[in-house]
Amino acid sequence: MKKLLLSVCCTGLAMVGTVQAKSLKVLMIGNSFSICVLKELPACAAAAGDKLDLASLYIGGCPLDKHWENVEKSADPEFKPYGFSWNYASTANKADAPVAKLGSKTNIPQALAADKWDVVTIQQASHKSPFPEMYEPYAGKLVAKIRELAPQAEIVVQETWSYTPYDGRLGHWNMTPATMHAALKKAYGQLAAQYGLRTIPVGDAVQLYRDRLPVSYGKVLSKKEIAEMREPALIDFHGDVAGGSHWGKGRKGRPDADVRRLRVDPSHLNRDGEYLQALVWQATLFGTDVTKLGYRPKHLSEAKASLMRQCAMDALGNQRK
Repeated sequence: MKKLLLSVCCTGLAMVGTVQAKSLKVLMIGNSFSICVLKELPACAAAAGDKLDLASLYIGGCPLDKHWENVEKSADPEFKPYGFSWNYASTANKADAPVAKLGSKTNIPQALAADKWDVVTIQQASHKSPFPEMYEPYAGKLVAKIRELAPQAEIVVQETWSYTPYDGRLGHWNMTPATMHAALKKAYGQLAAQYGLRTIPVGDAVQLYRDRLPVSYGKVLSKKEIAEMREPALIDFHGDVAGGSHWGKGRKGRPDADVRRLRVDPSHLNRDGEYLQALVWQATLFGTDVTKLGYRPKHLSEAKASLMRQCAMDALGNQRK
């Protein structure tokens, strides 16, 4: 059996020093910047020989204050605002998974009670991540509630990532991708330090990859230029692991639901980025040296995958300095 090194022990998940690898049960309390972990992390864990039970509580764009508001409302057991998704490696039959009884909707206390989690992750919504004043007192209340309802679990913070230059909020905040990253890194660092939590440094890995590829956007197209584009032309994100565009109709219920046009996502990870995110999670949670991980998704070149593996390990290394 493989051996690994974990530098922090908060709940008995692992002792400092050399320990035997083991399976983990992980619950994510998050939003669209966490549910994407379900895409590639199970495959990375399997390739490393680890057993991962992974579950996600999801509300799009949900910030820490909304998570706490939802906890307060959950005295009503019928209040189930979260989409619930899971991938269990420890059970061959989905019906046998402890969380199966929850169905596709639940709330935070119900999910915390559904299994004996080893790790529970939290994060700020991306649009509030650069602003430390928007974390409290909600982060502290959420941490306390998790420790009350799942005392055996280690609480770990996912550091999210900065937007691409196509996200108009950067201009509103007078930020660039790099300065947004610096601001959110500081805010997440303060959160982790205040409550003695480890961090999954995805944002650092994304920024390292952008710097090393390197990703150089040059001229960013204006809204008018984007509106004048014709199918099948797409926006070039210059190799960034975040951002993407496609031609299609809008979401059901939206005013433009039946209109086919160029849809631009300026902030979420793309397929490449989902692999980089998974590498950082794998390295953080299991102590895996992902530079030696053989798995990569078929669409990704080995050269890019190798760079991502190194960025993931360097992000962890920088965090420990």
